[in-house]
Amino acid sequence: MPRVSDAYLAARRTQVLDAVRACVDRDGLQGATMEGIIQLSGLSTGTVYKYIRSKEEGIEAAMSTALDGLTAELLPHLTADPLPPPPVLVAQLTGTLERFAERESYSLPRVALHGWSAALSNPGLLEKTAPAYRAFRELLTAAATTWQENGELPADAVPSEVAAALLSLLMGFAAQQALLADTSAREHARGFAALFAAGAPAAPAAP
Repeated sequence: MPRVSDAYLAARRTQVLDAVRACVDRDGLQGATMEGIIQLSGLSTGTVYKYIRSKEEGIEAAMSTALDGLTAELLPHLTADPLPPPPVLVAQLTGTLERFAERESYSLPRVALHGWSAALSNPGLLEKTAPAYRAFRELLTAAATTWQENGELPADAVPSEVAAALLSLLMGFAAQQALLADTSAREHARGFAALFAAGAPAAPAAP
């Protein structure tokens, strides 16, 4: 019997986890079932159970892998040298988030919103996802430190506080996409740029 390739196995796992996300988007976390996941996957029951042993395991894997994938997409912007100024970086991050969230069979922002709600009462899910958010906030802290060193943030700014505010902006963008679906990355970037300009110190008068 020919050996199944790693690429094939990875593709089937992705197919199963996409079915988990689609089921959560359609039915909610409480309403999602293994039967629904199997139906949406288009795979046999035995095949699905090879990759996830329960709905809970599938949800944890679906949430954590989506976070890992998004972080990998955002990382090049946060580690660019030179680092772009705050309004440009925010435009890059929100634009990348918007493109990453595009899915044919489900809304990834809605799935994320379900996940945030569930993590409050599910220690296993919180344990799986919270480290990714903390790690991303640390990357934002490093970016804020660089901006401060470049004179793009006030000298008395606290980089970790700037990072917390930026993470809230990005999570809030995802929440608006999930709840209202009437805002865009471009609009968020323009709004942030306007706020950033409004809060910037006035340029010194010409001698």
